[in-house]
Amino acid sequence: FYPTTVMETGYDILPFWVMRMLMIGQFTTGTLPFSTVYLHGLVRDSNGKKMSKSKGNVVNPLEIIDQYGSDALRMALVIRSTAGLDKSVGDADFKAMRNFTNKLWNAARFITLQKEDTALLSQDVEFEKHVQEVISQVTQQLQEYKLGLAADTLYNEFWHWFCDICIEEAKSGKIGQAQIKSGLETFLLLLHPFMPFVTETIWQELRPGTILSLAEWPTSPAQ
Repeated sequence: FYPTTVMETGYDILPFWVMRMLMIGQFTTGTLPFSTVYLHGLVRDSNGKKMSKSKGNVVNPLEIIDQYGSDALRMALVIRSTAGLDKSVGDADFKAMRNFTNKLWNAARFITLQKEDTALLSQDVEFEKHVQEVISQVTQQLQEYKLGLAADTLYNEFWHWFCDICIEEAKSGKIGQAQIKSGLETFLLLLHPFMPFVTETIWQELRPGTILSLAEWPTSPAQ
């Protein structure tokens, strides 16, 4: 999505590093080292306070990974974040994203355990249309550097639409097994940048011998 000349960093070092890199790059090479700067905010504790060892409110990422998983940590940091604005995180956020990881795993487990039934090959036009809308929406959000919004869109669409509605319709045969599996694969592709480990594991269960990180990004007719 992004050009190769993107610089990503925290806003707190804009005058100390980013501006100096621009100036020295221009001075020594005659060209700018990057044309776009994405400034993320600072990560604060659940009360919005700056993390400090003296305050005892520092979140150790290694401990969070051991307790909730690396995908939950990544998603909690990204979801609903906004460029240039600080973000508060705490145990509630990590637990919520751990639950989302479990939701993704359980949905995939249900779909993969279903035996293919020729009586359940129906194609739901509205399902396919909505999948394409999700692809288009998330792709546009990423292209506009709205990373937190893209993660939030995927969270809501997967949990409240795909799981709560579509999987239930698949159980009744309204949505065919091949179609619901294809929808799952699309969500795995879209979620992979945010949750690389669980999505890769599920993908290789669905498509043995292939690697999700090497798969092409899904496209919609509108793109």
